[in-house]
Amino acid sequence: MAVPFGKYQLLRKIASGGMGQVFLALERGAGLERLVVLKLILPHLAEDEDFLTMFLEEARLVARLAHSNLITILELTEIDGRHCLAMEYVQGDDVRRLEKYARAQGKPLPVGLVLRIIAEAAAGLHYAHQARNPQGQPLQLVHRDVSPQNILVGFDGGVKVIDFGVAKAAGSASNTATGVLKGKYPYMSPEQANGQPVDARSDLFALGVVLWEMLTGRRLFKGESDLMTLRLVRDCQVPPPSQLNPKLPPGVDELVLRALAPTPEGRFPDCGAFRLAIEDYILQYRLPASNAHLSAYLKDLYAERIAREADPANLDQLPEDADLDAKSNSSRSNARSVSQLAAAGRIPTPAGTGTPVVPPPRPLTSGRSQHTLSIPPVPEPRRRVPRMAILAGVGAMLVGAGAAIVILRQRPSEATRVTEPAPVVRTGPTPTEPPAEQPSPVEKQTAMLKVLSEPPGALVEVDGKHAGETPVDLPIPAQPVKLALKLNGYETQERQVSANDAPGFSVKLTPTKASEQKPRRNPAALGIKTGR
Repeated sequence: MAVPFGKYQLLRKIASGGMGQVFLALERGAGLERLVVLKLILPHLAEDEDFLTMFLEEARLVARLAHSNLITILELTEIDGRHCLAMEYVQGDDVRRLEKYARAQGKPLPVGLVLRIIAEAAAGLHYAHQARNPQGQPLQLVHRDVSPQNILVGFDGGVKVIDFGVAKAAGSASNTATGVLKGKYPYMSPEQANGQPVDARSDLFALGVVLWEMLTGRRLFKGESDLMTLRLVRDCQVPPPSQLNPKLPPGVDELVLRALAPTPEGRFPDCGAFRLAIEDYILQYRLPASNAHLSAYLKDLYAERIAREADPANLDQLPEDADLDAKSNSSRSNARSVSQLAAAGRIPTPAGTGTPVVPPPRPLTSGRSQHTLSIPPVPEPRRRVPRMAILAGVGAMLVGAGAAIVILRQRPSEATRVTEPAPVVRTGPTPTEPPAEQPSPVEKQTAMLKVLSEPPGALVEVDGKHAGETPVDLPIPAQPVKLALKLNGYETQERQVSANDAPGFSVKLTPTKASEQKPRRNPAALGIKTGR
């Protein structure tokens, strides 16, 4: 049974993030009914002035935008003391869930449809980047949180960019302090990860990361910790997608790598140019990539879900008298400067959505029906001591049962800023070193180490045995082994590595003196085309 919330009837929870909770709801008024999406701030977050300002600015900024590839804001209101943002409902999935579900079904997205999704998202972002205020002055809007979770793909073949919650515009009331990071680390541009000023080309880079990951089925910048992730982003070593997916058509590498250039000047001038390059590529290779093709693919992939949701009764999944915050966790929006984190010698893992003690449950990622959770009147403050006691009790039960030791690591945050790491229940003395530097309770037995080199293509040897060419993923044991990288014209580089060096290891090769003095050959004599 639906839960009443003012003029809205809450049907089911869609997601939970740093901005609060997102619900599918039925709006009734003036004899009309329509499905909408409600974004709700958790009560205690409304007391955070920075968070509230950011939330309200999303409505103010996006309400000015009207484009088929951007989500439409219908209403900003307050019900029962809860700030509420009503948005249009898109029947579909975000890119992250879509891709995972498609691969699980053995029907990965074809290249043409991947390019269609990115081209449509680029169109929406370009419109936002070019938007002007009522006085005709450029807003200079930058999304700053472009990621697979913030790109919706409708079953009708439409694509929409959502969640401008950390967007920045000229004249914005909430100014970001120098060095403060906003957005998801794996999708930041190098300049954003360094806390430098960003422009529209930062969003273009993030969209390029999404494209690279959709084409390869791998994560591009994803380390075991936020610090490692930020290092990977700053190094910006991007292997061509065809190295990981040899089935890709020719020419796609150049398209992706230009979007992922380390500096803004090396990328496409804007998202409009990126979109045009994608459209030209689709035409050149005659790929089936229209919105109609995308819709047909999705209707086949999600046939069961579409049939189920065709019955309105199946949309009502909340139990009667549900306490809508009883099972959800919340967090304050946080920001901490890179300089402060660097001074501490680390960048802490965000606590994400949820209390600093226990991370929150994540929504389903299969594309099927979502978890049914809920919204409340103002809940009482959470008491941390009992929860810590519960965690300790669960740990004791696991030990008593002889369970294998599991090392728990925090997931990267869906929140938009860096916060302190969650407290950890320890049985031994309190360590004096920063948490990020602490070894695991159990020494890693083996770990996958991604070995990169600049330039790529170096031969990799582990204890004298050939192990492939860079970039390459290698299983590395806990005890140190000798890693050697060899490439003609460059000096051999040797390192001692172990499982503790995972997940990433990069070496910049030094040219030999002989190769530096070797005269360059005329490209024309080799039959190599230069220029356009």
